[in-house]
Amino acid sequence: MVYILPLLFFVTAALYASVGFGGGSTYNAVLILSGADFRIVPIIALACNILVVTGNTIRYAMTGNLDWRALLPALALSVPLAWLGGRVPVSEFVFSALLGITLLLTGLSMLFQRRWKRPANAPATSRALVLMPVGAATGFLAGLVGIGGGIFLA
Repeated sequence: MVYILPLLFFVTAALYASVGFGGGSTYNAVLILSGADFRIVPIIALACNILVVTGNTIRYAMTGNLDWRALLPALALSVPLAWLGGRVPVSEFVFSALLGITLLLTGLSMLFQRRWKRPANAPATSRALVLMPVGAATGFLAGLVGIGGGIFLA
């Protein structure tokens, strides 16, 4: 299984990047199925996720479609809290439970979500007041389980 991991990661990266995501949940699944130690799973998954998302972000920014004023407040807390979440030692049971519950809830929310659109005239300060705590929470959880923040926002 170890020899096929690079191919599986490449396919995962290509498929997820094509739709603007990083693939953290699939990296987690592949690593767990390969028998990797649960303590390194979120680190590897999140690192791979960051690489793919960075490429997506650069391409998106180059086309002029990235709203930096909306993104920066979310990143201000999500990035350091993802690091902090990754530093929290958890047991295999807690890791598996958090990962399972997170994926279940995000999957259900995608199935039953209503299409929300923010008002075009929402002031940047009110957006920042929402995006900073959302970024903090998603960053911390992303660090704990290694799935990245995109799945929470989808």
